[in-house]
Amino acid sequence: MKIIAICVGLLIILGNNVRSQEFILKGRIRCINSTENSTKGAENIIVVPAFRPAIATITASQPSGYFEINTGVPLSKLQDKLVSIYVVSRCANCREITKRVFISEDQDRQNRNDTKQYVTIKDWMLNTNCQLAELKPFAADSVLNLVIKQPGQNLDNVSAATALTGAPVFLNFLTTITPVLGLLPNAGSFQLQTLEPGKMSYGQFLLSSPISHSANTGFNFSPSRDMSEAAFWNPSAIAFSKTPNNLSLLTNVKNNVKLGGFLKVNEKISISAGGIYTVQDERRKSVFKGLLPDNNPNNTMDVDSLKMKLKEYAAFISPVYKVSNQFSMGVTLKSVWQDFNIPYKVFIEDAGNGAIGTFTDSIIRNQHFDVDISATYKLSNSLQLGVNLMNLAGNELYADAFVPGQSQSYNSEIPMQNLRSLGLGLTYKWQRLNVGADVLFTQDEFYDAAIGVNYVPFNNALLSGGFAVKQMSYSLAFRIKNFRIAYINDNDWMVNERRTGKSAIFNGKIYGGFIFDLK
Repeated sequence: MKIIAICVGLLIILGNNVRSQEFILKGRIRCINSTENSTKGAENIIVVPAFRPAIATITASQPSGYFEINTGVPLSKLQDKLVSIYVVSRCANCREITKRVFISEDQDRQNRNDTKQYVTIKDWMLNTNCQLAELKPFAADSVLNLVIKQPGQNLDNVSAATALTGAPVFLNFLTTITPVLGLLPNAGSFQLQTLEPGKMSYGQFLLSSPISHSANTGFNFSPSRDMSEAAFWNPSAIAFSKTPNNLSLLTNVKNNVKLGGFLKVNEKISISAGGIYTVQDERRKSVFKGLLPDNNPNNTMDVDSLKMKLKEYAAFISPVYKVSNQFSMGVTLKSVWQDFNIPYKVFIEDAGNGAIGTFTDSIIRNQHFDVDISATYKLSNSLQLGVNLMNLAGNELYADAFVPGQSQSYNSEIPMQNLRSLGLGLTYKWQRLNVGADVLFTQDEFYDAAIGVNYVPFNNALLSGGFAVKQMSYSLAFRIKNFRIAYINDNDWMVNERRTGKSAIFNGKIYGGFIFDLK
C-alpha cells in the first residue's frame, strides 16, 4: 500500500508540474540581405500567436530577428496540439507568413526549469529582401497596437479536435490590414482609381468545368460509362444508365468540389441534382488616387497587395424523359451565383516614419436562374451523340472585377460574360475501350474542345484520361469500385495565390472522391 501511495503521489506531483509549466515560444526570423547569397535577422517584424494575439511581439535588433513570447498558457492546455503563428511585415506577397508548430513536452530537452517549457521555431525564412520585409520602428509599433486588440481563442473550450488557428475575427483582421510601404506624406482615405489586369478568370466556371476541371474529360456532353458528372453537362444520358441510382463526389479539398447524383423513378422518368462550388484568390495591382503629394505628376500610387477573392457556384435539378430506346431528353433548372470583393478604399491611419493602411471592401453578389435543354441519341450500340443547350436565358456574370462607379466615372462598360453556350459530345464504344470528344461553343465563339479515352483493365476498375486542345489542360484518373483518384492539370486556369503549395504537382491538382452506383 505504501508503494501505491508513493506512486500516486509522484503522479500527482508530475501532473501538477506539467500543468504549471508555462509555454514559451522563441525563434528567429530571417530575410535576404542586400545580396542574394546572405541572410540576416529580420527586425521589426510582428510575431502573433493566433490563439492569443494580445501577447504578440516585435522581433529584436540585438540579436536581429530574435523573438521570445511567454504565452502565459500552461503547457497542459496546448499539449499535443498544432498551433499557428503568424507574422505581419511589409512584404504583401510573402508566402511564409504562417508557421504551424506542434507542441509537446519533449521538444525542450536541455531545459531544467520546472516552471517553463520552451518551444523553438527553426528555419523561419522570409524569401524576400530585408528592405521589403522590415517595418519602420514607428510602423511596427502602430501595427502591434492594432494586433494586440484582436480577440483570442477560448482555451477553456479547446478539445482534441479544435484547430488553434485563431479566432474568426482575428483571421479576418489579417486579411484586411496591409502595411503601406515607404514614406507617405499623405494620410486619410483614398479611393481606388484603376485595377491592373489580374490572373483570375471571372464568370467562366461553367465553361471551363466540363473541359478543364473534370475527371471525365472528353465524355461530359455524351456520358456513357461514367455518369458521375451527367447531372451537370447532359442529364438526358441518365436515361440509358445501367444503374438506377448514383451519388458522386469529386473534389481537390481546396477550391473545387462537385457533388451530384440521380435516380430513376421508373423506366421512362429520371431525376438528377447536383452542385458545383469553386473559389479563387489573387493579389492584384491597383492605383489609388491622391495617395502621393500634389506635386506628383499623376498624384497616384501603385499598390500590389489588393487581396481579391472570387466564389462561383451553381445548383442543378433536372427531370429526364426517355422517349425511346434510342433517344432521351432532359430539362435542367439551375441557379448560378457569383460573389467577389473589390477593395475600393484604403485608409492611412498614420504618416511619418511609417504608415498603416486598412482596406475597405465592396462585396459584389450576382445570382441568376437559368435553363438547359439536353438530348442524347444512340446511333448504334457503339456510337452515341449528345447535345446540351445551356443557359438559354442568356444571363450574364461579371467577366472581371471593376472599380465601383466605373461606368459612370470613366464612361466605360463593365465587362460581362454571357453564359449561353452549346455543348456537343460524341462517344465511340469498343469493348473495354471508349473514346469520346466534347466541343463547347459560347454565344460568340468556339470555346474549347476535349478528347478522352477510358479503359476497363479488370472488373470494378476504370482508367481514364483526357486533353483540352485550347486550354492545354489534361486529366488522368483511376477508379476502383466506389472510389476514384485523379490528377487534373488545368494549366493554371484556376488561381489561388494565398494558398499556394510548395509543390506544383500537389497544388490543387490532386482530386479524390467516390462514385456509388446504387441498385
